[in-house]
Amino acid sequence: MLKKIKRFAENITALSKYSNIKTQLSKKRNIYFFFPSWSFGGAERVHVDIMNLFNDPKPLCFITDRSITNGFQKEFQAAADVIELGRWAEKKELKQHLFKKLAEAINAQESPVVSGWCSRFMYDLIPLLEPHVQVIDIMHNFTDDDKGIEWYSIPHVPRINKRIVVGKVLIQQFKELYRLNNVPDKYLEKLTVIQNKIAFDDFFPVKDYEGVLQILFVARNSPEKRPNVLIRIAEICHQLNLPIEFKIIGDFKAEETAVPPNSLIIGEVHDKTILNNYYKEGHLLLLTSHRESWGLVVFEGMNMGVVPISTNVGELSNYISTKKENGILVENLDNIEDLAMLFVKELEIFVKNRSLLKSFSNNAFNTIKQLSDECDFDEAYRRELSVVAK
Repeated sequence: MLKKIKRFAENITALSKYSNIKTQLSKKRNIYFFFPSWSFGGAERVHVDIMNLFNDPKPLCFITDRSITNGFQKEFQAAADVIELGRWAEKKELKQHLFKKLAEAINAQESPVVSGWCSRFMYDLIPLLEPHVQVIDIMHNFTDDDKGIEWYSIPHVPRINKRIVVGKVLIQQFKELYRLNNVPDKYLEKLTVIQNKIAFDDFFPVKDYEGVLQILFVARNSPEKRPNVLIRIAEICHQLNLPIEFKIIGDFKAEETAVPPNSLIIGEVHDKTILNNYYKEGHLLLLTSHRESWGLVVFEGMNMGVVPISTNVGELSNYISTKKENGILVENLDNIEDLAMLFVKELEIFVKNRSLLKSFSNNAFNTIKQLSDECDFDEAYRRELSVVAK
């Protein structure tokens, strides 16, 4: 009964949004974005960076799935006119009606661009778009099985004009995906690499390398990030009495997350100045993810001289390594205990050798300086999306 009441209330809320949806669709625009959420995460931060490149008029952005948190809501709303679809993207009758209205509005534009990431809603809209509409797909990473969004997109590959990926690893994954689904090789030519934007403040903060080491974990509280591995690392470090303090930043609640005495749940941090203060004080950042695309937090930390220790996932091996002395990659093991011990062993090395930590810290900072000099994020997205920029 309660479920029915909730659904009824959501349907009423959806209908109350219809006037605004019609108003937004009536405006002339260059670009329409479709993103699943504005929650806390690296992908969402990248989406804000992309939308901030375009104005006059602002792009129209549809949030097509349920956001776990309101992490980047303000940033999304500042960068674009945003409509959170809710039941309009879920209830069959509402969705089918909206598809028709969206297609009519977009098709009526002179040179429209439809772009998005990880949105089944966007893929379902594609067959209704006329040939002059440019469809530009953004792909940050692959999921773990054949139920992922990359598989869902296969029927639409011929209609997708471009697919933007963050690195060479994804290109190889697409090659294999297309091979498994008998997609002709010619569609690989539509893949283009754009490296994510790297913030470089050209400021190396003063750090105390002799005291208690500050370890950061900045991530969503989701299975692929494996916060349970991080907590196990902290437990082992506490048992070994290592001079280490862990700070956990993300959508974690202190009352729901049991951590050892050497760990502190910070929670969500959306203010960039506050987040940078944690990076300034930090010595090492741990990334325990099972999978990643690019690992944006790694580069955010390195910008402040924070040394990453990460599982070898996504594109990270192209940027950090023991050889470069700017970070550590460990084997991406499935066993929690074994994986935690890999991290602990690396932490013990830096606890014992502070001069090595300082050297890695400087090298991490200099790596970001070089990458920032080489980054063409703004120009590349303006070129690929082919619309008027700020």
